[in-house]
Amino acid sequence: MVCCLVCESDDPSAAGGRLESLARSFSPRVMPCGDTAVLFDASGLSRVCGPPPVIARELQAQAADEGLQLRLALAGTLTAAWVLAHARAGCTIVTPGAEAEVLAPLPLGWLLPVVDLDRAMQAAGTSAARVVQPDSSSPSRFRRGRGQGRNYRLAPAPSAAGPSVAGTVTSAPADAAAHRRLVQEYRERLATFERWGIRTCGDLAGLPRADVHARMGPAGVRLHQAASGEDLAPLVPFDESPVFGARIDLEWPIEGLEPLSFVLARQCEQLATQLERADRGAVAIDTTLHLTTRTTHVRRLELPAPMRDARVLRTLILLDLESHPPPAGIDAVELRVDVAPGRIVQRSLLARAVPSPEQLSTLLARLGALAGTDRIGAPVLVDTHDGRATQLTPFRTPRETTAPPATDRCAAPSSESSPVTAFEAVPHLRRFRRPLAVQVSTSHGVPARVVVRAHAMRGGRVRVCAGPWRTSGGWWDPAQKSGWDRDEWDVELEDGSVCRLVRQRATGQWEIEGTYD
Repeated sequence: MVCCLVCESDDPSAAGGRLESLARSFSPRVMPCGDTAVLFDASGLSRVCGPPPVIARELQAQAADEGLQLRLALAGTLTAAWVLAHARAGCTIVTPGAEAEVLAPLPLGWLLPVVDLDRAMQAAGTSAARVVQPDSSSPSRFRRGRGQGRNYRLAPAPSAAGPSVAGTVTSAPADAAAHRRLVQEYRERLATFERWGIRTCGDLAGLPRADVHARMGPAGVRLHQAASGEDLAPLVPFDESPVFGARIDLEWPIEGLEPLSFVLARQCEQLATQLERADRGAVAIDTTLHLTTRTTHVRRLELPAPMRDARVLRTLILLDLESHPPPAGIDAVELRVDVAPGRIVQRSLLARAVPSPEQLSTLLARLGALAGTDRIGAPVLVDTHDGRATQLTPFRTPRETTAPPATDRCAAPSSESSPVTAFEAVPHLRRFRRPLAVQVSTSHGVPARVVVRAHAMRGGRVRVCAGPWRTSGGWWDPAQKSGWDRDEWDVELEDGSVCRLVRQRATGQWEIEGTYD
C-alpha cells in the first residue's frame, strides 16, 4: 500500500521539509515529489499502527500537531494515490485492487497531475522508457466493457545506443520547456477524449488500450494507465543522508577553553552515540563557534583514521582551539563530522606494533599546540633539482601488513636459488641543519686548506678533492627568493674526515654543508 501526502498550506515551500519529515516518521521508504507532495510505502504499518483508517488518523493527528494542512490518500498503486490525493480533499482510503473502480467517477482533468508524478519518478531514476505496442497475436476486435481494454504488451526498453522506437512512454524531462510541452500535449489528449464524449476516468479505462495507442500515441496510453490506476514504475525511495552533529546554544557567553571543555564533552558524547549506532567513524570535524561579535570562528580538523571515542574527539578539538583560539566570547557551539565506515582491525601476531590512530592524533595535536602545526611532520623530498629542499607531510598510521607465509627453516636450499650478492656500501651525506661558515684557501682555483671557526669539526689541509659540480636554479622566480647558484666540492681533510664544501658564486662565501659517513 502506498500513501500520498499533498500540502494545502498557503506557502507549500515552507512546509516541504516538514512534510518529508512527517512521512519519514512513519516509513523509511519515502520519495519526495517537490515541496508540495510526498509518497511513501505504508505496507508494513498495519502491524505497527493498525488498519489503514488508523494509519490515516495517526497521520492527520501528527500533521495537525506540526501545523500542516494536507490531503491524504492510501491506495495500492502510486498513480491511484497520487490522483486521489490531488482530486479529493481530506482522507481517501482505497482497498488494494479497487483503484480503477474508485477512480472511475473522477473527471478526466484530474489525470493531468500524472505529468508531475512521472517527472518525479524520472528524477528518482525509476521511470524507465518502455514501449507499448498492440499484441499482434490478438484479434483485431476488442471488447469495450469497463476494465476489459487490457490487450497489450510491454516490450523491453531500447538501449541508449540503439535507434529510437516509436511508442515509447517517457516521463516528463527535467527541462522546464520540455515539461511544459508535455503538459500541453496531455491537455490536448484530454480535450480530444472529451470531444469523443469520454468524460470520466471510467470511460477512458473502458477503451481498449491498443486502440488508444494507435490513435493517441504514448501520451494517450499513459493517461489510459492512470485512469486504470496502473503504475509506470515501482516506488524507489530516496535515501536520507544522516547528519552527524550537535549544537548547544549557551545561556551566557563563555570565554576560555576550560569552560568550553565541559560543553564539548557533552557534545562529543552525543556524537559518539550517533556514530556508534550508525557504525560510522569520524574522519573530519568541523567546529563552528558563534561569537558575541555576531561572527563565527570555524575550524576543520582532519583525522588520520575513522574514530568515535568521545574523549579523544574532545581532546583533539580543544588542542586545535588552543592553537587557534577564538577572538571573542562564545554564544553557541556547533559540531559537524564527516563520517566513514567503522574500522574492523584484526592485528597479526607476527606484525610489528604500531600506534593506534587515537593515540597518534592526540600526540600530534599536543605537539602542534606547543610547536605549531606547520613544524610537525615527516620530511619528504621535493620535486626539484635542489637536493637540500625538503618539506613536511603529516604523520600517518602505517597500515597493517599481512605477514609473509611461514617457511620450513630445516628445508634444504634450492639449487635454483640465486647466490647472495654483495653490495658496495654507498657513503651518505649527513647535512648540517645550518651549514658551517669556513675560510678556504685555494690553489689554482682548487681548495687547498679549510679553516673552521666552529668547534664542531676540525679543519686542515685538503688531501683529496673532487669537483666542482656547479648547480643553479630558481632564478626564473626572483620573488620567491629560492634561487641558488653554487659550486660543490667533495674534499678529504688531513684528519681523515670527508665533507662537502660549497662556494656561493654570488657572494664568494664558503660553507661546509655536511659530512660523509
